[in-house]
Amino acid sequence: MKAINYAKSKIAIFIFLTTFFLGSCGYRTVTHSSIIDSIKTVYIEIPKNSTSDKSLSQYLQKAIIDELKTHNIKVVQQKSQAQGYIETNITHYSLDASLFDKEGLPIIYRCTITVNLTLKNKDGKALISNKTLTSFEDFRASNIEDAIKTANSLLIQKVLNRLAVLIREDLFVNF
Repeated sequence: MKAINYAKSKIAIFIFLTTFFLGSCGYRTVTHSSIIDSIKTVYIEIPKNSTSDKSLSQYLQKAIIDELKTHNIKVVQQKSQAQGYIETNITHYSLDASLFDKEGLPIIYRCTITVNLTLKNKDGKALISNKTLTSFEDFRASNIEDAIKTANSLLIQKVLNRLAVLIREDLFVNF
């Protein structure tokens, strides 16, 4: 009799824990893809760019669109069709030496990009307002010229893709 009660209590605990973990850890079905305030369709504004590298805007917009589509967020082409829209402003871009050798020469560089994120509903009410997000990548280079070439060819896109992930994560509810 004790064995049957013990087994029943183990099953009850298992069901409770499973329900708790699935319900509280951001678990969602493939079709559940609403953003804050139940926004299901979103328009991505062309990012503003307050830096000297003007090419960053188009790459960031594409990275955000790709990231949201990968996670079943419907991105629309016209603002009038959206339930919400995302505004970003690239406020900082830098390429700086971050680690030096014994002689004081740089050997590791850091590419850093910072954006401000705003999410508005279709009525223009800000649901997220000017949230600052930063991403970076460290890499080896023998001199500043090589660092600039490396950053321009590979790293900027990698850093922007990471920013797009951060943006998507900030947009979802129930996490």
